[in-house]
Amino acid sequence: MPRLTRFTLIPSQAAAGGFAMLFAGLLTVILGIPAQASELDDYSWLPPAALEASVRASAEASANVAAPDPTARAAAASDASAAETTLQGLVPSAAATATVHRDGFTVTDAPKPVPVPAAPAAVPTADDAAAPAAANAAVQWPFPGSVRLSGPYGPRDAPCGGCSTFHKGLDMLPGEGAPALAVADGVVREVSATDNGGFGVYAIVDHTVDGQLVSSVYAHFQAGSLQVSAGESVGVGTHLGNVGSTGQSTGPHLHFEILIDGITPTDPYAWMSQRAGPM
Repeated sequence: MPRLTRFTLIPSQAAAGGFAMLFAGLLTVILGIPAQASELDDYSWLPPAALEASVRASAEASANVAAPDPTARAAAASDASAAETTLQGLVPSAAATATVHRDGFTVTDAPKPVPVPAAPAAVPTADDAAAPAAANAAVQWPFPGSVRLSGPYGPRDAPCGGCSTFHKGLDMLPGEGAPALAVADGVVREVSATDNGGFGVYAIVDHTVDGQLVSSVYAHFQAGSLQVSAGESVGVGTHLGNVGSTGQSTGPHLHFEILIDGITPTDPYAWMSQRAGPM
């Protein structure tokens, strides 16, 4: 029968064997760190808690495989805890992982358009009332455009023998031979084709303006220039005669009167300005 030989481990030998197993477990954990660290890049999208749990499980699994003995496993677990602390430095913080970068643009409601108030209706002014009349107005001046005036309506020193001291009309100086025109539609009431003193060659036309009878007087025409006859209908702007100096006159001009109701003289400039605008 063979003889059995009993081997007894010396305490120093047992300690050396345990240290060797512990060193092997620690070496396995440390060598696994680079792989686990590289895996962090592959699984950086995981939440921090899940990533830490994965690292911890990997470290514990490595320690269990390297150190099956309970005493050695406890020592390896301690070393694995230290390795885990080192690995936690490689795990991105929750704040860094949860940070969401946004651009500088914001979305707001577009401002509502401000209503533009309607422009107020134009209010006629005194200047508008005095604006020149259009070419087809019902009342027009005897001459187109502006002409020089010499004798206004009203009191005056008599300019000649037999002339009055109250001027009943307006003396206008457009130039000798200028055509004098009817100021409104009407009917020729009276004319004189010859120089018989006073008005010389003249024409008087009756009009209805604003529902009222108004007469206009044109005096001192050139001899032979009269263009109309009594009873003739005329339109505004009709040529009546040419400026001259017949009758009681000191020079070529048109003596122009306005007679309300065909009889009463009134200031021709004021009456015309109100209806035809200032000259």
